[in-house]
Amino acid sequence: MHVLVVSEDAAVRERLADELPDFVGDSTTDVRVSTADSPDGTRAELERARIDCLVVSTEVADSEGQPRVSKRRVDGVPRVSCEVATVADRDRDLDTLGLAVYDAARTAVGSLDHRALFEAVNVGLAVRNLETLELVDINQHYLDILGIDRESVLDTSPTYVTPDVPGYDSERAFDEVETAREEGENAFTWPIENAAGDTVWIRVSLTVAEISGRDRLISTVEDVTAERRRERDLEAFKGAVDAVDAGVAITEHDKHVYVNEAAADICGYPDAEAMLGTGWGHLHDEAELERLRETVPPALEADGKWQGEVAIRRPGGVLVPARFSITSLEGDRNVIVFQSLSEQKAREDELERSRDFLERTQRISKVGGWELDLATDALAWTDQTKRIHEVPLDYEPTVDDAVEFYATEERDRVRELLDRCLSAGVPWEDEFRLVTAEGSELWVRSRGEPVIRDGRVAALRGTIQDVTARRTREDELERMNAELEALNRIVRHDIRNDMAVVVGWAELLREHVDEEGADILSRILSTGRHTTEITEVARDLMETMSGGGVETRPMSLSNAVERELAVRREAFPHATFEVDGAIPDVAVRANPLIASVLGNLLNNAVQHNADDTVVTVSATVDDDARTAVVRIADDGSGIPDARKSVVFGKGEKGLESTGTGLGLYLVHQLVDSFGGEVHFEDNDPTGTVAVVAIPLAAVD
Repeated sequence: MHVLVVSEDAAVRERLADELPDFVGDSTTDVRVSTADSPDGTRAELERARIDCLVVSTEVADSEGQPRVSKRRVDGVPRVSCEVATVADRDRDLDTLGLAVYDAARTAVGSLDHRALFEAVNVGLAVRNLETLELVDINQHYLDILGIDRESVLDTSPTYVTPDVPGYDSERAFDEVETAREEGENAFTWPIENAAGDTVWIRVSLTVAEISGRDRLISTVEDVTAERRRERDLEAFKGAVDAVDAGVAITEHDKHVYVNEAAADICGYPDAEAMLGTGWGHLHDEAELERLRETVPPALEADGKWQGEVAIRRPGGVLVPARFSITSLEGDRNVIVFQSLSEQKAREDELERSRDFLERTQRISKVGGWELDLATDALAWTDQTKRIHEVPLDYEPTVDDAVEFYATEERDRVRELLDRCLSAGVPWEDEFRLVTAEGSELWVRSRGEPVIRDGRVAALRGTIQDVTARRTREDELERMNAELEALNRIVRHDIRNDMAVVVGWAELLREHVDEEGADILSRILSTGRHTTEITEVARDLMETMSGGGVETRPMSLSNAVERELAVRREAFPHATFEVDGAIPDVAVRANPLIASVLGNLLNNAVQHNADDTVVTVSATVDDDARTAVVRIADDGSGIPDARKSVVFGKGEKGLESTGTGLGLYLVHQLVDSFGGEVHFEDNDPTGTVAVVAIPLAAVD
């Protein structure tokens, strides 16, 4: 309660200011006494502060003899009069005056009840002069927020306690006040600095109201520092949550009340806001929802948490695998942290496909792998390695076991290679005989190499391949080559020599036979020469099949063509052999069997046509393809289109070719070994053209 004592007597003012507070109200009533000695002083005090009661001397009067203070009644301030003499003579009891002041204040406006309310509310309250913004009153809660006493704040302005916070200055403060003046109210958040120098954030509500006949600016303030800190922390938390590569959601009564952007993205929603309010039924199909209802609530009730894989159904129906971690909170709320497993599942599927591909590749190629860890002496075999050794897939080998699988005579060499790789890091690759757990004898190709870590051999790694089939084929091929070589010798030395003798003796009979016998002799000679020719073709073919015709060297094309033409002109005197243009003087990549190629094609041009056929030979150089192209054309009946692709027996094996004979099969085999190609074309107007392309020899 604020009491204003008005008296021209200084002694009265001093006594009442000192003693009256003890006689007004009870121990809970806080009484402050101000004094004035004149009407002007009274007016100034009434303008400056809220006064609950006036105690005036009857001697204070205006020019009309009326108490000057009575005019203050229009402001609603109660008045109690006292006789100056009585007070001065102590004839009036201070207790009586105190009761009068207390009752006057309560009777006039119930100020004590309002004061109690003013102090009891749990918010800071301050009253200022609307025009001057001078502080009229302030409650204790406001003072507690500021951390200062009443006297220290009475003469301050609204910006007195504003700290140095960017964006909060006196100009903005007065703008907020002006808004309240114009609109009657205004609310905002503002920083203040308390007595300890700490920044305190308050929520300010300004209201313009008439109090005791005067327009006042009422400030209601609340300390929101903790709330603001929580909001700031929440924003930081949300920022951190949005930054993680995982979905985070909070549900309340099975509805999403918070989701981060990652959660919305995983679940197929355009943004986090679009997912708010959705429930589990929006994210899972019926079967998955039923499973979760059976497993999640019991786990949350028992342990407060649940983890597992879940299938999320996006709005478009696409199912996304995810790993959920659910933690229960109070009030039927749950925190859900989840991560999409789509990429992981895709990688797992790809890994499984790669493993399956590797497994199939190992089975097809019969190649297995192995690794020896020197730190643990553990030897690991792939499944295919175990299949090669014919052991169960759960078999765990040791180094000694592995060596024992090799044939007895191979083991010392295997151990030597293994030791050299261990001690000196020398790799190996070789073939060995191996006996499986089931007793099967195999040929294997084993390869090993060191794994170097920190400059030392830390492990050995390698492969093992079943090459039994290849070794069997090589052995069979070696046997066949031996047989072919024997046959070649028979053809070259026995059959060919005997036929040469037959032809020679037949030639001597020309002068001893008549005309009828001459025709028979001619047939004998023709058959003998043809048989000799077959032996030559068979000889060349066997050399090619046995590997004798694959080595090449530069051969003169013109010399080979001219030599074969000379031989064929003598062998077929009735046929005509012509050369169209000059044969290029170039070297081709071939070997002496090029004579067999050209000879067989020239023979073919004559033997499959009339005796008087005309055979034309030409040759050109294709600089772009780096080949020499020889064309041998005849004017015979030609080769049907359906036969052109099979006359060489291309693609067939051995002597059972579907071609027209051994000669053309040999041509194809030889040209192919040279790296060239051969085919037939139609001649104009009739006949056939054999086209042979042979690579040019490299120029040193």
